Amino acid sequence: MQAQTKVFTEYWSNGTKATEGTLNQDNIRTGEWTWFHENGNKQTEGSYDDKGNKIGIWTSYYPDGKVQKTEVFSGSGEAKAFFPNGKLQYSYTITDGKRQGKFEEYYANGQKKTEAFYKDDELDGQAFWWYENGLKDMEGELKAGKRDGLWTYYYKSNGKQGSRGNYKDDKETGHWVYFYETGEKWREGEYDNGNRIGLWTTYYENGKIHHKGSYVAGKEEGVWQSWFEDGKTMERGSFSAGLMSGTWEVFYPDGTRKTQTAYKDGLKHGCEILYDESGNLSQKCDYTNGIMNGRWEKYIGGVLVEKGAYSQGKKDGEWIFYSASGAKQRQQGFKNGRPHGKWTEYYSANKKASEGEYKEGLKHGTWKNYDRNGKVLSTTIFSEGQKIKETISDKTK
Repeated sequence: MQAQTKVFTEYWSNGTKATEGTLNQDNIRTGEWTWFHENGNKQTEGSYDDKGNKIGIWTSYYPDGKVQKTEVFSGSGEAKAFFPNGKLQYSYTITDGKRQGKFEEYYANGQKKTEAFYKDDELDGQAFWWYENGLKDMEGELKAGKRDGLWTYYYKSNGKQGSRGNYKDDKETGHWVYFYETGEKWREGEYDNGNRIGLWTTYYENGKIHHKGSYVAGKEEGVWQSWFEDGKTMERGSFSAGLMSGTWEVFYPDGTRKTQTAYKDGLKHGCEILYDESGNLSQKCDYTNGIMNGRWEKYIGGVLVEKGAYSQGKKDGEWIFYSASGAKQRQQGFKNGRPHGKWTEYYSANKKASEGEYKEGLKHGTWKNYDRNGKVLSTTIFSEGQKIKETISDKTK
């Protein structure tokens, strides 16, 4: 008994045909189908088997009637795509349902973009890519769709090599070299199974070493060092399993030490000391697992101007500020990062200018202001930040 079919037709709102094809008794598309643009020109045409699967060659068109692409869903044939200007976008051959042979791809300006080969649906063999300006982008060997063997990458601006090295099973292996746009060597080192191993070196364009250090299984390990172009040390320290560890030092271009920092598991841990360009102490502080914890001191020209402490990244306890001559200027208390406890400001020679207390970040209790002779200028009483009473020079508010 012959299967029953029916014609299916749809129309655009302007009355032109939009779709035409055949449905079987289960409303599954079968046989030839055609779709149309609103202007009446064909949009897509192709065939379905009895199960609703696309078969054979399908063709799509631009609204002006030019071929947009041909696709092969079964059997053999050539698949192609075209730009609106009619120029070829790509082409490859399907044999018994699999991509085989040469694959070519182009830019809209007609410049070739890719040239490669298919074997049983996978890119295989030597392959080339180009930039739109016609200069080579990259080239290398493929095996079953994966990079294998020597690959070379190029700069778009001038076509010079950007990097060169080998792959195995799509992962970097062996010696790799990277270049500046000028063609000078930038970096080189070894890979194993996609991971950096052994000594890696980075260079300035003049050929002098910029950075140098080793990798183990893709992670920095041991001593690493950086240099300025004149050969003076810029930075040095150690890594453990890819994390900064131990003492790291950073230097100014003239060789003067800039910072000295202790690390543990990639985080600042222990003492950090900063110096100005003259070599004078600038700052000294302590860290615990990357968080300020413990003493904090600031210096100007090697003279202490501020000292205090942090607890878990927040100011805590007594903080004292000094003038460049060493005279105390301010004394402040903190708790959990907020003002707490006694606060005092001084004129010269430890003469008080004002004093009072904070409680959990709010002024609380009696606050006094003094003149340089020690006479009280005003007295203000606060209760948890609210002004209760103020006395100024024998006057009361």
